[in-house]
Amino acid sequence: MSLTEININDLDQLNQFRLERLLHFFTSSLPLCLIQVDTSNNTLVVYCPYAKIVDELLDEFEDLCHHAWLILGVSEIALYFCQEEILHINIYSH
Repeated sequence: MSLTEININDLDQLNQFRLERLLHFFTSSLPLCLIQVDTSNNTLVVYCPYAKIVDELLDEFEDLCHHAWLILGVSEIALYFCQEEILHINIYSH
């Protein structure tokens, strides 16, 4: 294998590192949430277990958009609470 070849495990590990990097910036809220990157829609999907976390993320939403775009390269963020979509926004139009 040459140094330029990357496999599925490498990509998975890189994606995990990216998510961990994002969590580092939002230590009081995001680590308690289920976070997924929907690559087909280029969307960061955040499932919050508590209303208080939703409130925190909404207060930090500008920063979350900025960091999600820079770190993950996503163009949209979807925020859920109790399986209900609270917010779905295109980062570029925000």
